[in-house]
Parts: sequence; structure tokens; C-alpha cells
Amino acid sequence: MPLTGVQAILGKDNQDGMNLYLDSINSTVAGRKIEVTYADDGASPDTGLTKAKELVENQHVSLLMGFNATPVCYAVATYVKQAQVPMAITSNCAAQDVLLDPKYKSPYVSRWTINNGDFAAAGGWLYKQNFKKVSIFAADFGAGHEFVDAFSAAFVGAGGSVVQVQYPKVGTTDFGPVLAQLDPSADVVATFLPGIDGLRFFDQYAGSGHKQPAYDSTNSGTAGPPLDQLKDKAVGLLGTNIYSLALDTPQNQTFLKAFAAKFPGRSVSSTVANGYASAQVLEAALKNVNGNIEDKQAFMDALYSVNIETAKGPLKLDSNHDIVQNVYAFTVVKDASGGYGQKLLDTMKDVTAEYTWTPQQMDKLQIGKDAIKWTTMDKAKLDALLKG
Repeated sequence: MPLTGVQAILGKDNQDGMNLYLDSINSTVAGRKIEVTYADDGASPDTGLTKAKELVENQHVSLLMGFNATPVCYAVATYVKQAQVPMAITSNCAAQDVLLDPKYKSPYVSRWTINNGDFAAAGGWLYKQNFKKVSIFAADFGAGHEFVDAFSAAFVGAGGSVVQVQYPKVGTTDFGPVLAQLDPSADVVATFLPGIDGLRFFDQYAGSGHKQPAYDSTNSGTAGPPLDQLKDKAVGLLGTNIYSLALDTPQNQTFLKAFAAKFPGRSVSSTVANGYASAQVLEAALKNVNGNIEDKQAFMDALYSVNIETAKGPLKLDSNHDIVQNVYAFTVVKDASGGYGQKLLDTMKDVTAEYTWTPQQMDKLQIGKDAIKWTTMDKAKLDALLKG
């Protein structure tokens, strides 16, 4: 996972979340100690592949977990297919093809975090909030382009219009030039800007004079350390995610209490929740094989059959070993004590079923390939494309 660079904040969050749950069980399942080694991929596919090989071939690890950046996921998925070692995506990585394209797909890969069906759900939800025209800012790397296609397909499919798409470079420090180009006809601004990019964007957006409501898809302004830094500048931001601070369940309350005790004054992000929940998933799978992770097939069968309530809500996998979960819509609020949190607006259950395209439709959408110019697409044209 990235522990340095633009996405380091996400890697640290995921690490802290996983360690928090493992500490609660003394890192022990069925009498066996779980030994965790963290490797910094810097969000670089070459570095990630090198580190994965070192962990498998020199340190002989039984399971690879983590993976935040889409390019790293793709690189390592190709390797584990050949090395035949289980790979559980537990940080972020919405990579469209990792569980579908034969180049990457294998019996060894599962994803417990987020996928483009979750981003499509965001597009559908925003349209239902009476936003009809959207301007999109997405980081210029694989996941950003995939977000634009998945989000736009749902938003346009519901009847909305994408009036503008901009791809700021990863690591942008001054968003002034792209904000100056924001189309005034947009009635909402949607973003996919992971890590410090999103923090910088929302900080500058607050002082830009633009009045359109802003939507955050990556918790880069609506939760975690970014929320702690933005404070009042974040109030009113909209977000959808696979986790919400406002989720009122016993599992989440236990998680939040433990996190507050360990990290007082620090807000929780979805990436922390991914780390915590993934450790819950790992524990469940290990219990099912009595800790015998060396029996690779039995462990993978146990892992892929996990169906449990976690801090994020219910988690299970579909037939492609991809996540099936809830998506939560919320807005940032300031409470009576002066603290910052989220107000839950909606819970979308099992969005995978609603936002799944057929293989033929996927061929036409070509998620992440920039095959469709969304600013010229409307619902009638999209319906015709997907039916043709």
C-alpha cells in the first residue's frame, strides 16, 4: 500500500484500521499468531510488483492484502495469477477489469473494498437529488477515468447531462486554473481526487467563489484527516461511500469507540474502515479453517464464502469474488460541540445488482478507456448505444 507520496494518507489510514482490529484480538486466531508485514508501493505499479514478488518469493507470505492504487492492482493481479498466491484487495482499488478481464482475473484475487458499481450508484443518487447538470473533476490516472465512465453512465442513464470533464494531474498543488474553467451551467460538481489531491481541491474550492454544491467520492474532504483540516470549509459537502461515520450499528459503534480511544481527535475515513473490516473478514476466514492458512484451497474457499456484519455493514462476495455491500450517502455537518461529522441521507443496499451492465454493454461502455465523450451524450443516445 502507499505509505509515501500523494496517496500516503490512504495507506496510513488503511494500516491503522487493520492494526486496530488485529490488536483487539491480540493478532491471534485459532491459537495462531497473525504476522503482518507492510510494504510501501508509493502507488507505483513497478514498485508494487517488486514488493509483492519480494514478499512472496523471499518472505514466503501466505496472503497479499492491501492495494490502494488501480495501476498497482493490475500489476500484482497479473503476477499472483502466475505465482498462485491469494490476493485480497482491502484498501481501495476500484479497478474495473481486475476481476473481469482474463488478463487479470484468476481464482486467487478477491476485492473487499469498492468497485465501479459503487461509483455508478453515486451518479444515480445525485440525479435523484434533483441535480441535472454535472461538472466532473477526476485525477488523471486509470481509476479517475474509470470513475468518469461509471459515474457518467449512471448519471446520464438517469436523465442527467455531463457538461464538463476535467482531469487534473495527480499531485496538483494549484487547482486555480481548472477551477477558473468550471462551467457555470453545472448545478453540482463531482470529484474523484484521492488523497491529498482532494484535500487541496476542496480547500481551494471553498475560497473560489463557486456556489455549486460539491460532491466527494473518495473521502478526500468528507472524512478522516482531510475533514480534520478543512473544518468549516467541509460543511455542506456531499459524499457517497461504502462507509459512513453516521452508520448506527453496534459494529460501527464498537469501531468508532476503539478508534477514538487509540487516535483521539482524529476523524475516521472509509479507508480506515476498509482496513478494520478486512481484518474482520480475515479473522472469519481463518476461523473457518482453524487457522490453517497453509491449506491454500481450503483457505480461499473460506475467504470467498465469508458473509458477515462488519463496521461497514454487511459484506460478501459475488460470483466474480467482487464486493457486495451497501453505499451510504451523507453530508458533512458541524455538531453542537463544534466537532465535524456526517449526517446520513440515504442507504443504498446491494448496489451491485442495480448497477451491473451485461458483458455486451460493458464492451460498449469500455469503462476507463475514454471511448465515450460524455459531454455530447444524453439518455436517448446512451439507451440506443446499450441496446444496439
